[in-house]
Amino acid sequence: MVMTLGAPERAGRRQRIRVLVVEDSVDHRELITRRLERAGMEVTGAGDATGALASSDDVDIVLLDYRLPGVSGLEVLEAIRARPHPPSVVMVTGAGSIEVAVEAMRAGALNYVPKEPGYLEALPEVVERAWRHHDLAARAAEVQRLALLVTSATDRDELFHEIVSGAARLLRTDSCALLLAEGHRLESATVFGTADGGLEDAVDPGAVDGDEPRLVDGRLLIPLPSDTGEPVGLLALTGGRDAYTDEELELGRVFASFAGIALRNLRQFELERRLVTELQQTLDARRDFVASVSHELRTPLTSIAGFTSTLQQHWEDFGAEQRTDLLGRVGRNADELRRIVEELLDLAGLERGRDPQTRVEPLLLSSLVHQTCEQLEHILEGRELTLDIAPVRVQADASLLRRTLGNLLSNAVKFSGPGTAIDVVATEEGGGSGRDGEAGQVRIAVVDRGIGLPEWEAARVFDPFFRARSSVADAIRGSGIGLALVREYVRTMDGDVEVRSVPGQGSTFSFTLPLA
Repeated sequence: MVMTLGAPERAGRRQRIRVLVVEDSVDHRELITRRLERAGMEVTGAGDATGALASSDDVDIVLLDYRLPGVSGLEVLEAIRARPHPPSVVMVTGAGSIEVAVEAMRAGALNYVPKEPGYLEALPEVVERAWRHHDLAARAAEVQRLALLVTSATDRDELFHEIVSGAARLLRTDSCALLLAEGHRLESATVFGTADGGLEDAVDPGAVDGDEPRLVDGRLLIPLPSDTGEPVGLLALTGGRDAYTDEELELGRVFASFAGIALRNLRQFELERRLVTELQQTLDARRDFVASVSHELRTPLTSIAGFTSTLQQHWEDFGAEQRTDLLGRVGRNADELRRIVEELLDLAGLERGRDPQTRVEPLLLSSLVHQTCEQLEHILEGRELTLDIAPVRVQADASLLRRTLGNLLSNAVKFSGPGTAIDVVATEEGGGSGRDGEAGQVRIAVVDRGIGLPEWEAARVFDPFFRARSSVADAIRGSGIGLALVREYVRTMDGDVEVRSVPGQGSTFSFTLPLA
């Protein structure tokens, strides 16, 4: 994403040097003013200390006479230097002596100019040098201020804006773009001013290497240094400049080092914030999981205990058919309890990094699908089940494949209305598409016409302990581990899982297996 930030004034154009001439002699003040104005400077004048102090806040340089009516120029110098953002002061006097020069410099004057023959001709150059010194000092202070801003920013957009706008102001350019290194390419993050588009393609990604600024095709490129060796990105400044002094390049390099630190801090902050959020989500999910599993275990246990007690107390009262029915219910609840325990043991093993024990071998897919559906007949009862299975053999573990299909079919029953149809479809996919580039693969899909999932839930549905909001709201039974185990079972058999779902229309859960 590129965010363009407006620049209220052109950051790159240097303003005319503003000079205050403090001179009690009207003639001398007039001569100095004319000479500096011919050099392109903006000049104001004052004839005494009061006028000097009243005007010194709005200028860059003060040319200050040593002798003023009723007060020493040194006293005025000290008063000016005591201000929060003082201009630079050049002392000018006819009393040329080493003692006066030393005293002026100790009081904070930037330079000292005696009124010797020809001094008027030299003044523009003296003022220019003083302004450059003043400007660099001001920009050094700006670097410190910007460093505090960028290293304390925790909002991404705010940080990007401070970096690019600060760099443009600091180096007097019209615009600046921040390009971040993403692998072996550059991505434009933020633009200030009128930076030309497509910089990420125009700038060589190799420009992020090193830490020295360089001019390339009219752009000043300043790498953002990294303390880990990994490239961070660079600043690309354009407009208004075709040359930079060594001092300016050093300022840019120092500012870029602070910007690099701030970007690394931001990434660390965002990572920590994301990890905290994920940890809290995991803790919440585990808490819900414990409650769900307790309920899942209690349900078949309660049924087994109830049917067993009924048989013990009324065995003689029941006929053979009733006894068989009740024993069948006990058996089915025992199977359900065994399935839950096996899933919990599998999940515990996976969390310890241990894959399920497998025996991968060629299996006739259609035969195994039919067997699994017959074993699940009690939960599929009343459903229209359509099987469309390609006559293929797959490389799989029979137990894991049954568990995978069992979980997906149970899931389809839970999340679709009574009597709605369920389809199991298996189709071959292109040869050579297996992970090892060998015999290809088959995709097995379980299709329901149930409540479906929104996109964000579909993206998390294979995460451990995740339960869709609809399942919680509608009190649909489940532990939140079945689909997570499906993903791990399929991964163990060298396949992949995916889901496509539309709220209100149903879901298609599918997985791939290598062809034998």
